[in-house]
Amino acid sequence: MKFTRRQILSGPGAGLATAALGIISFSSSKAYSSGTWDYESDVVVVGSGIGGATAAFKANQNKDSVIVVEKAAFFGGTSMKTAGVIWVPNNFSLRDKGIRDSKEECIQLLARHSYPEQYNAESENLGLTNAAYAMLEAFYDNAYQAADELKDQGGLKLAEWRMFGTDRDTTDYLDHVSENKTPHGRALGVLNESGKSGTGGDLMAQMESALIKQRVPILLEHAAEKLVLDNSGRVIGIEALSKGKTVSVRAIKGVIFASGGYAHNTKSIAAYQRNNIYGSCSMPSATGDFIDIASAAGARLGNLSGAWRSQVVLEESLDSRVLGGGVFYPPGDSMIQVNKYGVRAVNEHRNYNDRTEVHGVFDSTNAEYTNQLMFMVYDRRTAEAFSSVYPMPADSNDAPYVIKGDSLADLSKNIDEKLASLADKTGNVRLNSAFSKNLKSTITSFNKFARAGIDKDFSRGKAKYDTEWHPTFSPMNPGSPWPINNKPSITMHPFKGQGPYYAIILAAGALDTNGGPVIDHQARVMSRDDKPIPGLYGTGNCIASPSKEAYWGAGCPLALSMTFGYIAANAANKDVSGA
Repeated sequence: MKFTRRQILSGPGAGLATAALGIISFSSSKAYSSGTWDYESDVVVVGSGIGGATAAFKANQNKDSVIVVEKAAFFGGTSMKTAGVIWVPNNFSLRDKGIRDSKEECIQLLARHSYPEQYNAESENLGLTNAAYAMLEAFYDNAYQAADELKDQGGLKLAEWRMFGTDRDTTDYLDHVSENKTPHGRALGVLNESGKSGTGGDLMAQMESALIKQRVPILLEHAAEKLVLDNSGRVIGIEALSKGKTVSVRAIKGVIFASGGYAHNTKSIAAYQRNNIYGSCSMPSATGDFIDIASAAGARLGNLSGAWRSQVVLEESLDSRVLGGGVFYPPGDSMIQVNKYGVRAVNEHRNYNDRTEVHGVFDSTNAEYTNQLMFMVYDRRTAEAFSSVYPMPADSNDAPYVIKGDSLADLSKNIDEKLASLADKTGNVRLNSAFSKNLKSTITSFNKFARAGIDKDFSRGKAKYDTEWHPTFSPMNPGSPWPINNKPSITMHPFKGQGPYYAIILAAGALDTNGGPVIDHQARVMSRDDKPIPGLYGTGNCIASPSKEAYWGAGCPLALSMTFGYIAANAANKDVSGA
């Protein structure tokens, strides 16, 4: 592909100086030195998860030529490992039912959830900055349109998600606040070939098939390393590394990054996270490359300490940071989580993202992260009645991470012995001397709450989220000899008075991180002086999340990635400055 006069710059010494990392001037690029680009298209998409796939799909629909560049050896990214659920306000299923999910009311919920420290319903923009409010508006305006088009134009088979094929609709994670006027039904799910609820594998297989039908080139095992900039500072392509060779890819209109976060980059975790992320179920390729690449181009960074969080089993994460899944919903009703002092610190059935935040609570008096590790303690009833519901093993004797004790005192001793064996990997976290005494008192109080059906400490079971998600994610083993929970709240049951008792050590993990270059409501990457970097767009976990720390409902990360990928493709299509 030969250059036109427009692409040829004034000579090797012109333009920007070559940066050590992240960017390269065109005059110093492989494309310039060889006189040709290896590939050329209107739009170049980096990353093949739902955000990148949506951007590529929409770019093609817009009649833009598009190339997808993927670091891994397979298509789909971390989206492949999800439940295939996408949280979409005002979606087609709600509209078909005549359910009103108005923009004004929905944005109030989004603002309340994402910006609780700024939210004021009586203020202009609900108390948010113009930029933050515009992002929420852009999400509402485009999420349902993106879902509609993917469904109607051959991208995805979507329907209302009914909790893995049950007859239960989906409750939002913040269903109990007054701003949530539509607390059910926003979650859409992919359907598999049998017309039943599918998974992330089905989601991305359908997107890959759609792109193949559109004849969109997909370059696997191509790791984007540098942005190529012209002498005006506009992004005109990328350089990628493939099998030891540099490959140049020209982007006439724009480059859309939709790559992963940095969940598997331990240096970035140490630099940006307040507390450790012990493991992640994101793909191993999630090393946060876009942070360094965009920074070199002058991008402003945001939300770097953010993540989509989930608890993980400590010992599994110490064996391997790359995990199959997290502890999304701890099973059981005669089950609690306590910290090293033997006291509860959280509603154990709160959603995974918000529950995991408890690990980062700092005690300024003792200068420690009190809940750095949490201990999921349960009795024989829960061990048997909820067996095989992760992380509960089918047989407690077969899982090395399960700690057992004939009494609570014995369990406490065994937990501390386990901690001693892991001390060099946890910063020497050990149980407080009062742990055993406090654990007994904590369970006594919890048993009273269970009998009354009211958790006076953390309101477990009060919100519909707790009770409506429990049957799906904490099902009782049908072969169990234990009777069903007949107490006032299905989420709580008193502990048995006799052992054995069990514990699993939990730590903070993540689906992936969600901080990086800041974008605006058109998905344009912003410079440090708050101006768009020409020709550069972003979506997905590689950017500063438009929702900040808020996980609005089941499928929130996929929805954000899909939506801003859709927005990016439309914005690039209208960008004629690179043509």
